[in-house]
Amino acid sequence: MKVGIVIPFKSKKVAKDWDVACENLNATVDSVLNQKSCNYRAVVVGHDQPEFFEDEHYTESNCPFLYYTDFPPPEAGEDEAENQLKYEFDRCSKILRGIMHLKGRFPDISHWFALDADDLIHDEFISCISEYESADAIILENGYFYFKSTGIINKENEFSAYCGSSAIISDKYFYLPEVFGPRSFKTIPFGGISHVHMKQKMLERGANVVVPDERLIMYVRDNGENISNDAYCNAYYKKLKKFIKMLIRFRFLKNDLRAHFGM
Repeated sequence: MKVGIVIPFKSKKVAKDWDVACENLNATVDSVLNQKSCNYRAVVVGHDQPEFFEDEHYTESNCPFLYYTDFPPPEAGEDEAENQLKYEFDRCSKILRGIMHLKGRFPDISHWFALDADDLIHDEFISCISEYESADAIILENGYFYFKSTGIINKENEFSAYCGSSAIISDKYFYLPEVFGPRSFKTIPFGGISHVHMKQKMLERGANVVVPDERLIMYVRDNGENISNDAYCNAYYKKLKKFIKMLIRFRFLKNDLRAHFGM
C-alpha cells in the first residue's frame, strides 16, 4: 500500500495572516515527514510558496511544494456562504491538481488522502492505515481536537462530521480528467462528496469501508486561520456553546501526544 497525500494551501490573498498560515502548514508538513513508514508520497499545492520550503530539508523531501496556476485565488465578498463555495472550489481544485501531479510520477499509489494545511497526523499514520490496504475507504472517526489558543485537547469519536482530513480512498474511485476545467474537481471523491457524507456514500457504492480504532488525526482549532470558524461560529451563542462543550471534555496536551504529532 502506498498513500498519496495532498495538502491544498490557501494563497496570500485569502490568508488572514500569511505568517500564521505558513507556521500552521509547516507543522502539518513536519507531521507528514515525521512518519515512521516511507510508504507515502505527499505534495503541498498552492499559489504562493512559503519561505520554509526553500530549505533543502523540504525541497528534497517526500513532501515538496507544487505551484498552482490553473485558477486565480478566490476573491472574498460580503456573502459568507458564497465565500465558502469559492474557498471549497479552490481547495478541491488544488487537491485534484496534486493528485494528478503525484499520479503522473508515482503510478503505484494505491490510496489517496486529502490533508488540510493546518491539521496534523500521527507518526504511525501510514503504518496503521497500511493494515487496511484491502479497504476501499478508510474513514477516520476517532481523532483529536486541539485548541491551539488554550492548549486544550478533546477526543472526538465523530471526526468526519467536523473535518475534511478524514478519509483515505482507494485509487480505483478516482477518474482523472484529461483536461483540467472549472468542474473537474467533481470527478474525484474529495470534490464530489462532502466529508460529512463520505462514509455513507462510499457504502452506497458498495465499497469496503473500515473505521480504525486508532486516533491518527488531529484537527487544530483556533489557530488563527480556520476559515470554518468564520462560517459556522460567527454568532456569539455558537461560540459560547462550543467553548462550554470544550471545557466539559477537556484535557491538556500531554508530551507523548506532542511527540507523536510532531509538535
